[in-house]
Formats: sequence, structure tokens, C-alpha cells
Amino acid sequence: MSVSISKIITALLFIPALVCTGQEKAVAEKKDSVISFRPTGIRIGADMIGVIKTGITPGFSNQEIFADMDFHRYYLVAEAGRSSRELTISNGTYTNSGTYLRLGADVNFLVKDPDKNMFFLGFRYGRAIYDERVVYLTESEFGDREKVAANSGVSSGWLELTTGLRIKVWKAFWMGYTGRIKFSPSTPQESPVAPYDIPGYGLTFKQPWWGFSYYVMFRLPLKKSS
Repeated sequence: MSVSISKIITALLFIPALVCTGQEKAVAEKKDSVISFRPTGIRIGADMIGVIKTGITPGFSNQEIFADMDFHRYYLVAEAGRSSRELTISNGTYTNSGTYLRLGADVNFLVKDPDKNMFFLGFRYGRAIYDERVVYLTESEFGDREKVAANSGVSSGWLELTTGLRIKVWKAFWMGYTGRIKFSPSTPQESPVAPYDIPGYGLTFKQPWWGFSYYVMFRLPLKKSS
């Protein structure tokens, strides 16, 4: 079967176009396959659970701030706060106050989301420095006597496993939560008072200890270099 010259010329004209289209597609796929670990933004926020509990719980105060930075699907995270508490015990009162810092990383499982929404798993190492004081009554033949025992500048550490969500609500405004399992608290073996409540961790005799933070955040984009 003969093939007309016009068909041959048409085919020859389309072959370069098809080749170029295939090359462009290959380049685009190659670009998509290249992973960039250059950070694109920083999120900064505050924990609303601590704010609410401070307002409704007598003798309790907590303020916590949050920041993270992305490196592809990995996020470096820092959480810092200040906490104080006053409790009534059977024969007196217990008070503590201090600061804490958690450092760690999260792994995002929604890598292809264009808004960088997150479902993540992660870990933290926490460290707190705090003071404790117990005022209590003891019985004697001369009646009840008030005694004071205190720890000053106590340092304690612990570990956490975390999971949660970060969702873009509108433009730079984000909301999200972190659920955490806290475990392996370390406390001084010799101290006037056995450490009872570690800021950022909780009661020392509860292992593991569950925690929950709900953050309101703003994302600050980082300028991309040309």
C-alpha cells in the first residue's frame, strides 16, 4: 500500500514535537522526584489548653509556646513553657514553679498535601528546672508545729512519643493538636523533698503520663533564593 508524500511530511513534522513533549515530561518527572530539604517556613504558636486550665483551675498556671520548621517531611520542634501549682495535701500545702523545654522531631505522613497539612508521629526530650516547697504540720507534746521542706533548682528530664495534626485554616493561620505519652522521668535521688510534680511532665509517680496540647499557630514563610 502506497503512502502519500504529504502523510510522510506530516509525520516527520510531528515526530520532533512528540520527542520534545516526551523530554519535557521526563524533565518534569525528574524535578518532581528531586527531594528538597530546604526549609520553607516556620510555625509559631501557643498552647490553648494551658490558657484555659489557668483560667478555671485554682492554684494552677501554665503558659507554653511552640515552634517548628520543615525539612521536607521532617520537622524540628521546640516547645517551651512556664508552670506553677499549689495543692492542698492531707496535712499542709505543696507548691512548685519552674520552666521547661522540649526538643524533638516530627515525621509528616501527608507529604503530597500542597498546603503542608500534617498528620505526624514524633518524639521529644523534655527538661525542667523548678523549685518545690511543702509546708506541713506535725504533732508533738507541745501541740502541732509547722515545718517546711523545700527543693531549689531541681532538674528533671523525661521522654515523649507524640502524634497529632496540624491544619491550615486560613492563609498563615493554623490550628492543631499534639497528643503525647510521657515516660522515664529522672529526678534527684537525694533531696529534702521527693519531687512530686515536674513542670511540663506532671506527677512523678504516674508512668506513663498522658498529655494533650492544642495550638493556635501562625506560619511565617521563608524567602526562597533564586
